[in-house]
Amino acid sequence: MHLCYSFSAHYYRRDTTEADTIPVPQLRIAFSCSVSISAGVVCLCCLKDDILVGSSSGILHRVTWAGTHKEMLDISIRAVPFSLDLEHSRESQLDDPLIHCVDLEYSQTLGLCAAVLSDGRAAVLTTESAKFLPKNVRAVWASDVKHAKCVAVNSNYRLVAFGLENGQGIVYTVDEVTGALLVSHRLTLSTSDFPEGCRGAGPVTGLRWTPDSSALVLSWQNGGFSLWSVFGALLLCTLGSDFRTSFFGKPTEALYIRSMEWGPEGYNLWLTTEPKASLTNNQSEDTNQDTTGQLLQLPFVKSALTTNPVLTNHEHLFLQGGDRLYLNSGDALVKCSAQDEADGKSPVRHHVTPSSLCSFGDNNSTLMGSKHWSIIQIPHSYLTNNWPLKFSVVDKSGHCIAVAGQYGFAHCALFTKRWKLFGNITQEKDMSVTGGLAWWRDFMVCACYNHYEHREEIRLYPRVTNLDNAFAFILKVPFPVLLLNVFKDYLITFCSDCHISIFKMERRDSAATPVASLVRIQGLSLVNFVPSASCMVSLMLTSLRSETAKPSEGKQIKDVESLVINTAGRILMLQRDRPNTGNHQLDRRKNHSEMSFCAPVVLASAVECMWATAKSSKDKPHLMEALWLGCGASGMKVWLPLFPQEGENQHHSFLSKRIMLPFQIRIYPLAVLFEDAVVLGSATDTIHLDAILTPGFESSSNSCTFLPFTTLERTTQVYLHHILRQLLRRNLGIHALQIASSCTSLPYFPHVLELMLHEVLEEEATASEPIPDALLPRVIAFIQEFPEYLETVVHCARKTEIALWGYLFASVGSPQQLFEQCLSSGSLHTAASYLIIIQNLETVRVSRHHATLLLDAALENCEWQLCRDILRFLRSIGPGDVDPVRTPPPVPNPNYYYPVSPHPNPNKPVDKPDGPKPKRPSLKQAMSIPEEDEQTADEYYMDIILKRHARKLFSNQRIRDLGMFAAHVDFKLTEWLRKESIRVGKVEDFVTAIKKLHEDFSWPYPELGDVPLAKTSLKNMNFGVLSINTSFDTHVNGETLINHPEMNPETVDGKTYPSRPSNLRLERPQSLLSVLSSEDAKSQEVALHQLSTKGSDDTPSFGTMEPSESSSTFDGDVETLLEDSFWNNSIGVAELQQFYIEVSKTGPPQSENELRHLLQIMIDAGCLEWALLISIVLRDLGSISRVVNTVSFTKVPLEVMGRMREGLSFLELWADSECPGYKPLMLAAKPQTRVLTDVVETTTSPPSPRPCSSASSDHSVGHHEMKRYIAQQQSDW
Repeated sequence: MHLCYSFSAHYYRRDTTEADTIPVPQLRIAFSCSVSISAGVVCLCCLKDDILVGSSSGILHRVTWAGTHKEMLDISIRAVPFSLDLEHSRESQLDDPLIHCVDLEYSQTLGLCAAVLSDGRAAVLTTESAKFLPKNVRAVWASDVKHAKCVAVNSNYRLVAFGLENGQGIVYTVDEVTGALLVSHRLTLSTSDFPEGCRGAGPVTGLRWTPDSSALVLSWQNGGFSLWSVFGALLLCTLGSDFRTSFFGKPTEALYIRSMEWGPEGYNLWLTTEPKASLTNNQSEDTNQDTTGQLLQLPFVKSALTTNPVLTNHEHLFLQGGDRLYLNSGDALVKCSAQDEADGKSPVRHHVTPSSLCSFGDNNSTLMGSKHWSIIQIPHSYLTNNWPLKFSVVDKSGHCIAVAGQYGFAHCALFTKRWKLFGNITQEKDMSVTGGLAWWRDFMVCACYNHYEHREEIRLYPRVTNLDNAFAFILKVPFPVLLLNVFKDYLITFCSDCHISIFKMERRDSAATPVASLVRIQGLSLVNFVPSASCMVSLMLTSLRSETAKPSEGKQIKDVESLVINTAGRILMLQRDRPNTGNHQLDRRKNHSEMSFCAPVVLASAVECMWATAKSSKDKPHLMEALWLGCGASGMKVWLPLFPQEGENQHHSFLSKRIMLPFQIRIYPLAVLFEDAVVLGSATDTIHLDAILTPGFESSSNSCTFLPFTTLERTTQVYLHHILRQLLRRNLGIHALQIASSCTSLPYFPHVLELMLHEVLEEEATASEPIPDALLPRVIAFIQEFPEYLETVVHCARKTEIALWGYLFASVGSPQQLFEQCLSSGSLHTAASYLIIIQNLETVRVSRHHATLLLDAALENCEWQLCRDILRFLRSIGPGDVDPVRTPPPVPNPNYYYPVSPHPNPNKPVDKPDGPKPKRPSLKQAMSIPEEDEQTADEYYMDIILKRHARKLFSNQRIRDLGMFAAHVDFKLTEWLRKESIRVGKVEDFVTAIKKLHEDFSWPYPELGDVPLAKTSLKNMNFGVLSINTSFDTHVNGETLINHPEMNPETVDGKTYPSRPSNLRLERPQSLLSVLSSEDAKSQEVALHQLSTKGSDDTPSFGTMEPSESSSTFDGDVETLLEDSFWNNSIGVAELQQFYIEVSKTGPPQSENELRHLLQIMIDAGCLEWALLISIVLRDLGSISRVVNTVSFTKVPLEVMGRMREGLSFLELWADSECPGYKPLMLAAKPQTRVLTDVVETTTSPPSPRPCSSASSDHSVGHHEMKRYIAQQQSDW
């Protein structure tokens, strides 16, 4: 059959741009001719200008595209000699006349035709003649293949893949010397990929390599397909339920693929599917059943390294699709100014911090990186005639990108989000990028073909100018450029003649626009090392050498030292030959820039991709001067330098200078972050959509297929622990220590040590055979070199089965010893983790002892939450627990804590667990065990420990720590303070105590400022009133004071007051200096208001502090008030206003809440000295009056009142000398000071006889003194 293509003139337009006026061709397939094959056509393939047709008779017919049958060139499969290789193996022919070929694929690059025979065997047909003549055809068997189904050939990597009946695939590589087929790898699913493995998928029905030979798709008979990398890494598998098709009204079904083929550039996979019923002979009786197949298209994206492996793409996760780009350049912030955008300059990158996110403006910054993709849409005006994308590149900073399609190219600066295209569409149509793109400084380098002049060129375009040939530097080259790369100021190209050219690039800024030039330094032939030009996968110039020098001796700016190439998966390094002293004069005669290279050395095989960097670092020389290789299913390899040790004068020649270390990773590597010791990759995630809710869905259709919505997700893996483990296994611990020491600043370095210890422990502890040279002791000794040793061991143990703990602690030591080391080093949380291990390995008595030690240490270090957990653990150990010495059962390790409420309600009942009480409750499981009603000996001992620590905190004046201690460990602080109020609760030095309060609560000291207030304005001021709280019940020194509203009032000096209030509370004025509007105000009176409070120790309540309704203004000469001996006429008014200002200037809100809560507790517990100090720190006159009234109306020891009076005197002196900011407060609190002084003086003098009554307690001396003082003040006013 001949296919004839013709193009019609029908087209459509999307817009009116010049690019869209070109008609879209319409493809028409017409029948041309037919060729009769008597035995029937079984398979066929393209053989250069002919078609090779396989028939059931075993004959391979040669037919031209014009329909002519070349019978003289027909090949009989039974006449071809078969052997295992072309050199030494014995040849034989097929003896079965029924054998024929069922699948064929020809590779012109390899010069062979892969065939699958009808009996399940597989072979390749090869010939020395380029015409593939029958007499020269020989066949080579594919060993170990007996049930082959299909075949696919990868010419770039010289691979032949066969699909087998058991659902697996096997890939062979063609030996260049003997021509034999050597097994490269197998394509098989593990149970983690699919529970039933390949057998559940059925035989392989199809294999297809992508057009760029970077991936292989494999389909199965039972449905589904998988995607594999070149050397066997699984990229995608649809055997799970994620990729099942959904039919309306029918259950979901798998994808039963009949045939498949890749679209242009491998961005789309075309599939033809058929229903499951058509695959079997059992047809349904339902005549309406749909048996037609479907045509599906699945879009894909690929790494930019597959087609454009330039050096700048190595450190960025950069993917390209047919019409868009996906960029993940790490956690960085791009900042540029408006002037930079106008000038086209490159912006500045910053590491993202919480503060930096707020410092940059929204208009000039763009957040790039994290796990989010930056999806970059290509301009429609460029894609209209240049789809799909062929090449893409990003610069080393991740700021600028460039893409190339069928014609021309375009580039964009991400910080400006502006694309630049050719202004002249003719210039765009006259060139096609063939060898790739690369950024060099602010120039775009491309290897292209000039359609107008029919020649190969290398061009350099400046980024800051318009995209036009007038600004470009153009260099003609004799052969097509297939690959290019840039290293510093050097450009290297690989041409179709297998020659390499090295150019020196120079930039000149003298002109109005930047200009660049190319100078060819030298050429190098690789004909003897590269089997074919298409087999060259990548090449780059590096600073790597097989010899290594000390990091201190290395150059900061390194020169070209080697050429590294990847040809068909083999890595060859051509090291630069440095001239010695004897030949130095001879070398001067040559061009000083010319480089000479030594013979190539094979570094590795089966390599898909390689990464290196041009950067250098003194801190991490091992990671920066290494070569990283991606090897598919074999994981990764790193060619690591081994630097001489410090103190060595020379590196012995018999010692290794570098070492190749292989290791496995869980992700497919696409980029390497060298300094961060991290590999980046991407994975596909699926999201199912409801078919009914899908737009365009028609319920009457029963043949519509709904595939899941797929998204890209960035994957990350740390590889450092693999390198350290491999070095320790090879007794290179010194180099492992050097590498680890350089990476201690990484935030995940402790996790690296934990991963290494866990992997070695799991491998050796579960080994079926003895290990004569165990690696675990070396790993443990290595981890001991770092301060994270104790934390690493306990974290590893808690993530490992208990059955393996014995093997671990036999090497690291007993948990008790490690627990003691944690206590001595202050690692209390780590010690708590060891306590969980001790309670599973040791007796209850030992666990209780270690828990008590940890409790003491936690109390000393103010680790309150840890104290709370330990107390719950200790209370969970009841007297009924036994102490058997037993081996811990292999139960799952408790790897997490149950949630803990920071403020539990002690009154809330706790449900008791059903069943018997566990013998060894863990530290967190103890939270579900209720407390016993009876106080056991252990509880009494814990209570003694808590009281001892509380006494220590109180005696050291650590009031805030005391409050935090009581809040977290449920300590009954109020009851304890009542007992200790006159012992450790006394304050000997008020000045030191108030300084301690300021320090502990981060409370600012008051400061005086300039107050422009005239004294005469005080006439219009209102001092507010001090109202007395008489309606709430309180506990002071263990006595309950209850208010009696029926009490008769008492008259003193003509004034009426309530008799013996239960508690006296002074309200803080809302405004100490408020302007009054009334001129004829009457004299001010002191009103006692009955307030009510409610609450407890945990929820203290405070009365509302508002001006009294009965308060009024006063008139008269204000100077009369200032004539008091304590009020200074020169500063009184200013300080009053300053006090009002300072009252509004408080400390942190959290500290204020804590202080007021402690104030209530101190008053209720009778610790009036501390209550007075806290009131002064809060600068609360109402609280000060409340404390003084409490002293007046309750039985307070004389020594307490004396210390309070003396302490206030010292505070006044301290305010005058050191802290003048407190002086306004001390002036405003002078009435309370006098009341306190009168109470002390009255208490020390004998009371005058008074008639007793039932309410005689209401006529105390302190109460009379307060009323007398208030009356005197009223008369003065």
